[in-house]
Amino acid sequence: MPGVYEYISAFGDRTFQERPFGDADNLVLCQLIYLPIEQVVSPDLGGDPIPFADMANAYFQRQGCRHRRMGLLLTKQASINMMRMAQTPRFSALRVVGAQSAFSETPALQYGVATFLLPDGTAVVTFRGTDDSLVGWHEDLDIFIQRGMQSYPLAQQYLKDVAAQFSGDIILCGHSKGGNIALYTALTAEKQVRDRIRCVYNNEGPGFCDYSLYHTGVYDELLARYRHLVPHASFIGMFLAHDYDYTVVENKHQFGPLQHDITYWQIRDGELVTRDELNVLGRFSDVLLSNLIFRLNEDDCPVLNEITDRLMDGAQVECLLEAVKKLPVVAVHVLQAWLQTPQETRALFRKTLHGVTHITIETAKHFKKDTVPQVAAAAKMLLRRV
Repeated sequence: MPGVYEYISAFGDRTFQERPFGDADNLVLCQLIYLPIEQVVSPDLGGDPIPFADMANAYFQRQGCRHRRMGLLLTKQASINMMRMAQTPRFSALRVVGAQSAFSETPALQYGVATFLLPDGTAVVTFRGTDDSLVGWHEDLDIFIQRGMQSYPLAQQYLKDVAAQFSGDIILCGHSKGGNIALYTALTAEKQVRDRIRCVYNNEGPGFCDYSLYHTGVYDELLARYRHLVPHASFIGMFLAHDYDYTVVENKHQFGPLQHDITYWQIRDGELVTRDELNVLGRFSDVLLSNLIFRLNEDDCPVLNEITDRLMDGAQVECLLEAVKKLPVVAVHVLQAWLQTPQETRALFRKTLHGVTHITIETAKHFKKDTVPQVAAAAKMLLRRV
């Protein structure tokens, strides 16, 4: 079944005047933003926007005219799609401006964003999700451990700057962590900026540390302009305190990490292929992760934070792809870091981990019995693939 690349090829000859920006275009840009286009696009929102084809060609030349893998879970497909987009009337009409990024190990920060200007002047602000860096994954955990992310204030200021620089409508997009940032930024924006937001796209972003943002009244105000998309066996999208106003999208893969990869989200006749509800694994993830967030508390956060810092620093690698390539060495380093952790901290972590294990077992016991064979069958299939 066709996906993002096929959509670009099939509908690339349709201009945005003929076919307005929609769900599939959101996926296209969310995949593209994983490429570090800030290498060739100025961070200045007040600068001259660069035509999309010029941006794509400049970036591709900078990569030695080769499609390069961006990480363990980030394939060459984003680069392939970008060059195909540059050949189409639809996407070559885009202009790109304000490509910014920020990175810091302490505190953990991995952030990226760019604005794509549609021919009618609409500014499509697209936030980058988690890249291949361990720092990026650390920042994801900070949503719960630190009750937020370092990316939030950067994104809030960026949206203010976009609203001040451009007079048209605004669309916010993001995948994974980027989806979380897009929703957070919209919910915390000033009223005059929110009124200009045409749509907020949250593509399987994790939830927040609690449900407070959903009860401010702003969420209800934005709901008609909010598109929350999750794959049918969603896991990341069920993490932490999330909303239930999502649309379930078919994925080429039935389960596993590739569910999260929007490369495999299915598109037919230019529209996302949807279904009524999550499959059994997605529903189990929702129940399990909901139980976890209600059982764990703020007292667990300092321990989780210290362990995360120690083990990630102890790994002595910067990204997932490097970790896999050096797995035996990394395993030794992580074990050494664990053994060097104070015994009291290790004891508290074991207690927390025991609580997580207990919650998982209890969730499995109380999950609907008629779904057990489906879970078992999926597990067997996964083991065969491994």
